[in-house]
Amino acid sequence: LSSSLHSNIIDVSAADSQGMEQHEYMDRARQYSTRLAMLSNNLTHWKKVPLLPSLTNQPHQVLASDPVPFADLQQVSRIAAYAFSALSQIRVDAKEELVVQFGIP
Repeated sequence: LSSSLHSNIIDVSAADSQGMEQHEYMDRARQYSTRLAMLSNNLTHWKKVPLLPSLTNQPHQVLASDPVPFADLQQVSRIAAYAFSALSQIRVDAKEELVVQFGIP
């Protein structure tokens, strides 16, 4: 992975309850909450588009309304391509066995 993608990786193997103190859990939870809040704030800047009128009651208004701007269509296409690319790069690096035999007789 490139160095820019490393900041978006959450190492779930580091969530070992025996090796992590309670304050470390809380610090990590605060860090993730802050990141989520920043991302959700960015989403609120999108302009609110008015709902289309009902197709059954006023189809002429829908047909007479302005078409979706080409720049918006391009932006949706870019976002979809980025999401597809991001999803295709998700992988799990198995570091250890998920089922471990304990030495219980």
